[in-house]
Amino acid sequence: MGLVDTPYVRAVLWDMDGTLMDSQPIWDESFQRRCEALGGTVTPDMVAAIKGASIRRTHEVIASTGATSGPDDPATAQVFATIAADVEASVKANPPLLPGAKEITSAMAEVGLAQVIVTQSPRPIVESVAHALGDVFVELVTGDDVASGKPTPVPYGTAIELLGLSPQECVAVEDSATGAASARSNDVYVIQIGGTKVFPGDPGITVVKNLAAVTPHLLLWAQR
Repeated sequence: MGLVDTPYVRAVLWDMDGTLMDSQPIWDESFQRRCEALGGTVTPDMVAAIKGASIRRTHEVIASTGATSGPDDPATAQVFATIAADVEASVKANPPLLPGAKEITSAMAEVGLAQVIVTQSPRPIVESVAHALGDVFVELVTGDDVASGKPTPVPYGTAIELLGLSPQECVAVEDSATGAASARSNDVYVIQIGGTKVFPGDPGITVVKNLAAVTPHLLLWAQR
């Protein structure tokens, strides 16, 4: 597709954890501590399983430790709420923003592009991060707002609908295969942060080394 028939980018859809900030160590520590306090057994695979997971999937992992009787046990929701509260308190006290996060989101706000955070995290945590970044986001799509999370199309589809734009007028910034899958299933171009290209044959993904390598020019012109 050439420049003439490609719509201008009008919005940036940001993943949060691993892209704009790194709160995963906080989640990991609280998950292990809270589950073990209830008699659960936490393995490294279980810790790895909560990375980028939806709220429902995290409930399943909590239950798999034996800390609760099942994902639908009310105690599981309480454990998750306690873990989320731990993360929220830590993020509010000292937001673990990644290098370049404030600079690039501020730059895109100055350019006049709409920005949305699209994440699996609960809304209170997302609001804390948005505030730390200067409240430059027009919408937040959180794990509390959608029935199914990444890699389903729902999170990014919801963001596009809220903006009233076409997928071709948006670009997503992601660090995971699940997030990239969600964005690409909506035909949204993806800038992937770090690692090897998650879908090697997909021309709709550009990989950069880190967030600091994401520039306004890249976001506006990478898909052309």
